Amino acid sequence: MRYVGMMLILAAGVAGAQVRREPVALTAAPAVDVSVGGALRNLASRAGVVFVGLVVAVERRGGVVEVRFSVQQVVQGAVGATYTLREWAGLWAGGQQRYAVGQRAMWFLNAPNGAGLNSPVDGMEGVVPLVPMGADAAPLPDVRRLATRIQRAVGQPMMVEAVALPEAVASLATGKEPGVRELPGGWRPMPVKVQGQMRVLEEPHAAQ
Repeated sequence: MRYVGMMLILAAGVAGAQVRREPVALTAAPAVDVSVGGALRNLASRAGVVFVGLVVAVERRGGVVEVRFSVQQVVQGAVGATYTLREWAGLWAGGQQRYAVGQRAMWFLNAPNGAGLNSPVDGMEGVVPLVPMGADAAPLPDVRRLATRIQRAVGQPMMVEAVALPEAVASLATGKEPGVRELPGGWRPMPVKVQGQMRVLEEPHAAQ
């Protein structure tokens, strides 16, 4: 028994030495965003695909939630007329509804992993909502969430609300800063109504 105990101690010591000799991977600190255009390019640099699109279906299939998009404009990557995001259902725990039918946005999505699953870059920061501006005008990307990433002096307010969509798309290729826009007065996010198991976004409207 004494011999067996000594062998176990020696084996544990060898295993511990092996663990200690393994290299430790260091994660580089993310680049600091100094502008909205920089934040958009930061997202795009790590995205597998980028497109402007509309959510047309959300279905849960076991441990996976499939989100199908109608692609309105391809910005980056190989994307067809439709795209299906397959996301781990654990991200929807606690009744969280991450996307809904009718939701329009500029989507920055990671490349699928070995299991075919992916999700937006940097969580929901990779989903830039689009505010409709009428039939004859391009929608405005609402970049208020991205603006929180921009480096600024302590106490300096976040002044950026939106940018022009064509300029935002062009900024990814050219590096030119998109022009700043204001959101419509009183605009607020689209409310959500429940229809069976599906939450559907109603049309956006101004606050009363």
